[in-house]
Amino acid sequence: MISLQKRKRLCVFTICLSAFLQLTPAVTASADEGQVELRLNRVESYIPHFPIKREMNARYRPELDDLLSKMHARMHEGENMSCSSQIFEEVHWLVNHTDRVNEIERRMQDLRDSFDMEDQSFASRQDPKDGSFAPCMEHWIWRFFRSVDPLKELAKTGQKPEVPLKIWDQVDTPDEVEKLMNGYLVSDVASGYNKRKELNLAITALGQLLWLDYTADVFPEHLDRDALAQSLREFVDEKWQDPESGYWGAWFRQDGEIKKTNDLSITFHIISYRGGDVALKKEIGQTTMAIKRVKYPFGWSTGGTQNNHHAYDIARIINLTWDDLDEPSRQHGSATIFLMSARSLAKSIDSTGAFDPKPFTTIGEAYYFGISFFEEIGLFGNPIARKSLTKVSDTDILYHQISDNLDDLDQSDPWVAAARRKLDGIKPDN
Repeated sequence: MISLQKRKRLCVFTICLSAFLQLTPAVTASADEGQVELRLNRVESYIPHFPIKREMNARYRPELDDLLSKMHARMHEGENMSCSSQIFEEVHWLVNHTDRVNEIERRMQDLRDSFDMEDQSFASRQDPKDGSFAPCMEHWIWRFFRSVDPLKELAKTGQKPEVPLKIWDQVDTPDEVEKLMNGYLVSDVASGYNKRKELNLAITALGQLLWLDYTADVFPEHLDRDALAQSLREFVDEKWQDPESGYWGAWFRQDGEIKKTNDLSITFHIISYRGGDVALKKEIGQTTMAIKRVKYPFGWSTGGTQNNHHAYDIARIINLTWDDLDEPSRQHGSATIFLMSARSLAKSIDSTGAFDPKPFTTIGEAYYFGISFFEEIGLFGNPIARKSLTKVSDTDILYHQISDNLDDLDQSDPWVAAARRKLDGIKPDN
């Protein structure tokens, strides 16, 4: 009987051997015919530096890391930690993107106190005040963003929100959508306040609720969804997209100049929610592979750590730009996806099929993005838009391990529900 750990190592070896055989030329081919061409692209990347971030992290990060570990441990036991996770996300943003010490101190105490709550299930439901699904958050953009996944779950199951979505009041006209995006677009480096996170939250929330077809079912009927969606598209296409890289990102004012960034996460959200219906797809695909060693979010380097969220973003962008890429870029993309596949199987998931939650706020997120990445690369044999080098044997064991682990988590968590739906959709053939 082969041990589960050994079976896992064999599974990883299988994808390595499969990809090697596909990359290795037949012995009858000439040297030129058998070569795989990889283009070493280069992209000039501006990265803003906020000295206050290091100071704030040194001050608060140790306790935040400790609280996150304790929160994960309770989530592993199936406990609902919705309120704590909401406060944690807001505090983490304040520490990394602002210098608001008084607010951070107050919210850190709120976070500590939340661990004493016997029942946090209320935080998974709508807040009667504005219809949002984030009663433990204070800032509008976070309350709006945190409502997206619960609303998507309602839409997927044919339900409607019970409480009116007053959370839309701040962006209920095309002019307000444009005003919101413009307000978050440019950050002044000298101020110590980095708006990049809020910009990403805004495009992520608005993009899903305005561009995804099925979310129309949970959209407030009194608002003109088409007009709001068009306003967002015009901002994205006509003002925001970089004509050289094809990317989108935060802009920064430094020494009197506006400097633009290439942002992996922001670009993923735009191209993904529009199903690839964007301009400059060839440039987007090539830029994605050229920023491999640039620090996240301006590239996809995470200092040697694994993160299936970033891997999913990269694979999704490559797949959506595939038809516009030339052959060297496709070969580069295939090699990239293969290497990320092997890395993910080796580092992001253990021998029991449990995903590593460290890069995420909640356990459900770790499963959602791990499964999403596996789906995007066709790891379980599900069809994808392009031919993948990745082929994994014996996926039935892995599938059932992940499924059993999901059953042990808090089923009211929208991330868990979304992960379950994705996993069920890619069940391998028996």
